[in-house]
Order: sequence, then structure tokens, then C-alpha cells
Amino acid sequence: MDKRKIIIDTDIGDDIDDALAIAFALNSPEVEVIGITTVFRNTDARAKIAANLLNLAGKNISIHAGCSQPIINREDVTQIPCQYSENMNRFIYNKDIHAVDFIINTVMESDGTITLVPIGPLTNIAMAILKCPELKTKLKEIVLMGGCYYSHYNEWNIRCDPEAAKIVFESGIPIKAVGLDVTLKCRLSEDDLNLIENSPSPVAKFLSELIRRWRNVTKSLPILHDPLAICAVFNDNIIEMKNERILVETKGEYTRGTTFNITALNRQEDKEIVDSHIKVAKNVDEKAFVKLFLERIII
Repeated sequence: MDKRKIIIDTDIGDDIDDALAIAFALNSPEVEVIGITTVFRNTDARAKIAANLLNLAGKNISIHAGCSQPIINREDVTQIPCQYSENMNRFIYNKDIHAVDFIINTVMESDGTITLVPIGPLTNIAMAILKCPELKTKLKEIVLMGGCYYSHYNEWNIRCDPEAAKIVFESGIPIKAVGLDVTLKCRLSEDDLNLIENSPSPVAKFLSELIRRWRNVTKSLPILHDPLAICAVFNDNIIEMKNERILVETKGEYTRGTTFNITALNRQEDKEIVDSHIKVAKNVDEKAFVKLFLERIII
């Protein structure tokens, strides 16, 4: 079986789903994680959380911190993610190469088989496209978590940097977008969390620790937003994808950051829709996905 080579671009440390997604990817034989890049606010702390996770997994994968500020919005880049702890300060990552340059170099030196999997705001991906437009013809595809395509909702990853999202969606690169339409159906229960906590896996123990820190702030149960994007890289059975024409709103007072599905509005011919470079997730077999996720996390 040929493994799909992926680079995961993440804002790990705030919502718990990023850490769960990385762990899921590391335990999925269908993919090979060849790099992890961090984005949004404190990218240094995020990189150290990722380095801690990789260390426990026994994986030697290059980690690079990326853009801390969106293209237009201003953020507090010193903000410490809730899952970060001081003992993570000892974990190191590659500080010599910026995430954007790592993405460009890795993709341009490849044979065209790399998939980018952004599960945070799309700033690093957009900046890579702007800096090296040749990426548009070299990337296999982008599989992202973000947006909401069958109802109007300003999803977090898109809302944090709408200008970056607009660049990515209009790039012409083949895109699979997994949004809130399907991810909100994929939730873990208390029983599921107990399975993770009782697993003998060091990674699962670490995830339980991160989940506890996250729940101290949110009082919530995890939703598998980002892990579902990892699943979309290699599984065509669990997620139903549909070609759509998507625009990212960047100017509306209340709608900035909304991903508008304009297929129905424009009444495009079927052939034009099929030829769209964007596929969005329309349905998911949530029970099958949660089962697959848990099987790979608790081993």
C-alpha cells in the first residue's frame, strides 16, 4: 500500500482536536507524516507541544513554527495555549527554517505526491502560495478542516484569517474541505475518554493529560473536527464529498469569514460543478469514524 505523504499545519494547543488529529495520523498506516508546521498566535509553544507528542510516539518528524499573525488581523502572539506546560520547554524543534519555507522547499523538491493538511487558520498555506506560486502545480492536494458549506456559519479556522482562506480557495489547487456540517456529528463520550485514559499507550496517556487541561477551561467533550480531516486524506467510504463552488467572504460586517457555497445560486451546469477543484464534506458515517479513531488511538 502506497502511503500518502502529508504535512500537517496546526494550531495545536487550544482546542484538543489538533492533538487528537496528529495522534490519529501517526497511527494511520495509510499516511506518512513528513512534517508538522504550526500557525496562529504562539507558534513556538505550539511547536513544543507537538514535539512532546512526537517524542512520546517515538517519531523523528521535522517541526517548524510558522506565521503567528494573520494577514490582516492582529493577535496576541504571547498567549500561552491551555494545553502547554512549562515542562514542554525542554522539547526542541527546527528553528532554522520557517514553516512557510519548509512547506515550499519540501513540496518543490518532491515528485508531486505531497498533500497539505491544514487544521488551523490558513495563513502558512496562503503565504507559501504567495511566495512560491509554482506550488499550485506541484501540490497533490490540500485537505483542510475549516468552513461550513451547507449552512451559513463563521467557522473558527476561516474566521481567524479570511484573507488567507480566500487565497487558498481561489488558488486552483485541488481541495477537500471538511467543515462543521459533518464534524459536529463526530463527538467523543465520557466512556470514549475513559478508553483513551486506560490505554497503555504513552501517547494516549499524554492525550488524556491534554484533554484534562483543555476541559478545565472548556468544560466540554471533544469534537473530532481535525481528526476527520485526516480521515478525508485516505478514506472515501466514511465521508461523502461533493464538488461545490465556494467563495470566502472577507468584507461583510457580520459575514466576514463565511464560506459561501454558490453552486446553487449560480445554477451552473453539472459539468462545471464536476470540474470544480473544491470538494466539500456533505455527509459522514459518524459511528464508523469514531470507532476507527478510537481503535487507532488506544493501541
